[in-house]
Amino acid sequence: MIAPLSRFIILVGPRGSGKTTLGHALARAIDSPVYDTDRMVEERAGESVARLWERAGEEAFRAWESRVLEGLKDLPPGVVSTGGGIILDPGNRKILAELGPVFYLRVPIEQLVARLSHAYEKRPRLKAQIPLAEEIRQVSQERDPLYRLVATHVVETGGTSIAGTVEEILRRLRTAAPEENVH
Repeated sequence: MIAPLSRFIILVGPRGSGKTTLGHALARAIDSPVYDTDRMVEERAGESVARLWERAGEEAFRAWESRVLEGLKDLPPGVVSTGGGIILDPGNRKILAELGPVFYLRVPIEQLVARLSHAYEKRPRLKAQIPLAEEIRQVSQERDPLYRLVATHVVETGGTSIAGTVEEILRRLRTAAPEENVH
């Protein structure tokens, strides 16, 4: 039996790293709520992330994202799947650290390119003036230090199944500091 969470479990990483899929699988494994910050922004803004980004720009999207993150403090602890750029704002990084253990889902760039090149129509381009593969490389290299800065755990997920990654996260939580433990 898994004890109720006393803190959130946060998943960060680039687009295509599996945060949403893994978040749902992890939440099922520990019978916990799951919160997807991109979906929460869409619910509150009344439009898709791509549409919000196109209509109002990145700055407006980031403001929604920060409000959603701050609002998590009022919800029961659960698993949080974040948007890839949530770590860009120093205030967001502070909130993430306060909410609970942060897992950086690290995927080799080549796998991100393969995953994202066939499913990019739903995602806003960050650097549309360059080819997608180069955009993914640049953004990943720029953000990797910020993911590492906020992360309490780095999990290499490139060659691991969802079930294997869930088990790795649970193993790390069981052996972590008492405030991070899942029993």
